[in-house]
Amino acid sequence: MAAVLVFAISAVPVHADVDLVALTESITKLNDEIGALGTQLNATNQELADKTADYLQAKSQLKAKKQAMGQRMRAMYMMGNDGYMQFLFGSDNIGETFSNLDNMRSVVRADTDMLTGYIETAARAKADQKAVQKKQRELTAQQNELNKKLEEEQKKLQEYAANNKTENPGDQLDFICAVVAAECNSSYEGSLAVISCVMNRVDSGKWGGSDAVSVLTAPGQFAAYLDGPYKRYLGGKYPDYVKKAVIDCMVGGVRSHPYQSFRSGSSYGVWNCGGNSYR
Repeated sequence: MAAVLVFAISAVPVHADVDLVALTESITKLNDEIGALGTQLNATNQELADKTADYLQAKSQLKAKKQAMGQRMRAMYMMGNDGYMQFLFGSDNIGETFSNLDNMRSVVRADTDMLTGYIETAARAKADQKAVQKKQRELTAQQNELNKKLEEEQKKLQEYAANNKTENPGDQLDFICAVVAAECNSSYEGSLAVISCVMNRVDSGKWGGSDAVSVLTAPGQFAAYLDGPYKRYLGGKYPDYVKKAVIDCMVGGVRSHPYQSFRSGSSYGVWNCGGNSYR
């Protein structure tokens, strides 16, 4: 298994007898929840934008309809009673008189019905907007709570790493290349992706170390180191492009992504490279 995102569950001091397997499993689950919540919150934000646009459109249509109806009412008022009478009874044909009366009723009824419809549409749009805003607040509160736990986990990991330091290997470059090769040695790009992840963790200051070696040897993180497969690559037993990728990244500042976590396979993260999935 490739690198696993590891934090802790609380800020309780960690001792050497901590169950790192259970800790890793628990943290992986928490990070999955954070990722799912982030996706849900993004969808809710888009939904809120859509509902807000619907409400503003309905509000604008209602305003325009009110203005049009007001203008028509003012025009009818300007006609006065004499104007109404002339419109209704200006013809000697009784059928035309009733037809004119029906026309006036139809106009008023149509205006009233349309205005009522716009009012109801605007009210529904406003209610939908408020409902999504409430959902957004709830999701944001959940996100804040999970981020708080995440911060506690990072502190716990740092404390554990400080209390359980591993001696740095003698040849650090060879050691780093060996671990990178054990995580991915299929290509230059794949190796660069692994060492980029390592250096992103170093920069974050949240993964139990302030340099590549201390991050790679921090408890519960890189299986290639913890389980020992890196050892078969020690002594330069890795492709030249692995060493080139490590030097390009650590000396030349070349990085292929901003992510701090990966696993083997293609379904874990949002970007895949060299048989690993990053996020």
